[in-house]
Amino acid sequence: MKLSYILLTVLALLLSACSPIVRVHENERRPALAEQADAVYTPVTIENINEKGDPVAALYERAPQRVVAVWQNSIETLLALGVGDRIIAGMGVPDAKYIRPEYRAAYEAIPYTSLENLDVETILMMQPDLIVGWSSTFSPKVLRSTEFWAGRGVHTYIAPSSARKTKHKTIAQECEDIRNLGRIFARTERAEEIVGEMTREIAFVREHTAHLEKRPRALVIEFLGKEIRSYGEGTLAGDMLRALGADHLAADGMSLGMEELIELNPDALFLVVIEEDYGNEDAILARLYENPALRSLSCVQERRIYTLPLYAVYSAGIRTYDGITILAHGLYPEIYDEKEGAVSKSEL
Repeated sequence: MKLSYILLTVLALLLSACSPIVRVHENERRPALAEQADAVYTPVTIENINEKGDPVAALYERAPQRVVAVWQNSIETLLALGVGDRIIAGMGVPDAKYIRPEYRAAYEAIPYTSLENLDVETILMMQPDLIVGWSSTFSPKVLRSTEFWAGRGVHTYIAPSSARKTKHKTIAQECEDIRNLGRIFARTERAEEIVGEMTREIAFVREHTAHLEKRPRALVIEFLGKEIRSYGEGTLAGDMLRALGADHLAADGMSLGMEELIELNPDALFLVVIEEDYGNEDAILARLYENPALRSLSCVQERRIYTLPLYAVYSAGIRTYDGITILAHGLYPEIYDEKEGAVSKSEL
């Protein structure tokens, strides 16, 4: 954690005689080009939600300058849009190594980063003009409500897919999320580039599998103690399977027993892993492949069990692309073998 930034903030507060909120190094990380772009900013109204999932609209008259970002999807999406220099605090990432390599340096340049959330009082002292996070970010025990921040002149932006009211999570929601943040920061072209990567990958898969009569039978699961939770059609992973043309097993999202898993016998099995298991994927796969009870499964015999990080299938932001590509490679390894072979030949 970069405590020096917090200490500077507190020191500035103590030295201020007229205001409980202070500015600390307000412009030290803002490049001149960003300032010039903001000078011609066109006000934009963004349709979003509050922490209850109710629709709200917010008018942005200028691009945010001091952003608090919570959770990996929020942070990485802002970094991908090229506005990492606006982030004054980034919270919710276990370690910098989980940030995409191309954005890691920008992440490490954020003045304050931590897995844990800062308290409300400290964030107020930082004087943000935008807080980006999940609906749970704005619960009473975390950072308080969106109304609380609005009353202090601070915009909030919530990933709609993180709200309980959003029963069906979709790729389209993640794309709209990226576009919304692009509009807020006047980075619409970059937002479209990011979205375009996802749509092109899906189009590639559809084009190269259109001739298939039999679709791969796929199952996405997560181990919750002794329970096996299946990811149904209402999840982002389920929408990805639909977009990629897979035969989605246990699409109703039911809980499974080991006997039911064996009976389903998927061609490809995708296991969602959470933060505490990041880095242990090989050991997890080894336990599954070596489990005598699973030897009859096609996916075990064909070595087609794949790990799927939670950040790629839940309120994923730019990592939606990762989820799509992991699933696509597992469903249709043959078309990627052909693709990679064609690329290799073109480089000769």
